[in-house]
Amino acid sequence: MNIQKDNNNLLTIFNEKIPQTKEYTYHVSGYTFSDFDKWIIVLHKKEWKIISLKNLGDNMSVVYMKNTSSKKIILDEISMKQAFWLFDSFDEISGQTYFFIPNMSEKEMWEKNQILEKLHIKYRLKKTDKWIITDGIAFTETEKRISLLFGLLLLYGKIDAKKNELSSIKIQIPLFGQYGKHIDILDNSMIKLQEHGFFMKINKLPNKNGIVYQISSNDYELLEIFAQWYEAVEKFEKITKREFTQEMKTKLIECIETNPEIPQDGKAEVLKQLQEWTIKLLTK
Repeated sequence: MNIQKDNNNLLTIFNEKIPQTKEYTYHVSGYTFSDFDKWIIVLHKKEWKIISLKNLGDNMSVVYMKNTSSKKIILDEISMKQAFWLFDSFDEISGQTYFFIPNMSEKEMWEKNQILEKLHIKYRLKKTDKWIITDGIAFTETEKRISLLFGLLLLYGKIDAKKNELSSIKIQIPLFGQYGKHIDILDNSMIKLQEHGFFMKINKLPNKNGIVYQISSNDYELLEIFAQWYEAVEKFEKITKREFTQEMKTKLIECIETNPEIPQDGKAEVLKQLQEWTIKLLTK
């Protein structure tokens, strides 16, 4: 037996005595992974437990481990601009293509413009007979996708915060008619972000016009990036999930150090990784 980070980046205990007869698939915090049965360390009701993977149940959290940092990610305004260009149409009278935000009231337009001004973003929304968006370095693909997501948050999103503590975000994008083509683009961007350890849940809610593409996340790394970019509008002193994860990480290290069921093989390396790497708790 040995304790290790497996090929899904999850903290597990490999036990060669467990029969490898069936592959199981799970969805945790928007992350999908498949594997054969093994022992896995989970958090349940603030207690760390060792269970068989096949017994992973609701409200149990697995430990995702990554050795990369998000602290240096910067905002790519060109990619963010794609959020403003999500919906377009052709004006037959003027012969021009225009960009618009569906279902936005004048009050919402005013509030969005106040945020854009505080963030020194040159784009503005204005009301004519149609909604129109006007325009006033090298980036990684991850930065481009996170910047696009931030733009979507500014236009279609809601920030869940209380007393300067940021808990989560939710984005609801109405996709109708020809704009259903954006589903594949959005799906691909979200999948790629998850491959780099940024997690969000995706729901596609049908309505009479098409679907509402819903993105929600309490991933503390993602929220920290958005909090930094949003600081000119509102300053958040605390990210809920980071505080909780750090507390549980300390208890996890203590558990691994003292629990006699944890094998010695791989323990020293895993403890070092837990101390130095980023970990996230992904909940079923």
